[in-house]
Amino acid sequence: MRGQFDASRRVTTERFRGAPHTVDNIRRLAVKAQLNYALRELAEEIVGRLPSKDYLSEIGAVHYWVLANCRYANDPRSVELVRSPAEVLARLERHTAQLLEIARTGQVAEAGDARWRPSLDCDDMTALLVALLLILGREVQIMTVAFRDAFVRGQRQYSHVFVRVREPLTGQWIVLDPVAAEGAAKMLARVRAAHIWPIA
Repeated sequence: MRGQFDASRRVTTERFRGAPHTVDNIRRLAVKAQLNYALRELAEEIVGRLPSKDYLSEIGAVHYWVLANCRYANDPRSVELVRSPAEVLARLERHTAQLLEIARTGQVAEAGDARWRPSLDCDDMTALLVALLLILGREVQIMTVAFRDAFVRGQRQYSHVFVRVREPLTGQWIVLDPVAAEGAAKMLARVRAAHIWPIA
């Protein structure tokens, strides 16, 4: 199905068609990921040592897990690549299995093997965060931002995407951006325009 979203696919690759199209792909992949029990198990593993109903710590734990287990890399030059959370998890599991096999057989791991992380861009990390937070019952939004005033055919061009999540006890919205990480406040200060996309 070239040029269309196929919910059975774990990766979408097409020419970049703008933020609304990318956000739609992120939304579909993340919402569908709620049906993936392996992702539910991962979410439970991430938050399993926290007190019940400590939602702020759960949100922080999920964000930190993505920071610790993924690295940033750009998409291909002229292609919008969006990976499903299930695909990211499958890659992590394959690599973990390889490391366990190396340890089991006594082979020497190559330098850097233990630190391997999937290379994701902002939309991949957003899909993963949205999925994990939805799986934990959180209300989330996708936020696209522009750092300059760029327009194509009268439409504003957004260049970055990240997550907002509502902490249920206080009702406050929290920005989660694994790309900006601890520099999120500086990133937000550079924003010229933003658009919020509700998910659930």
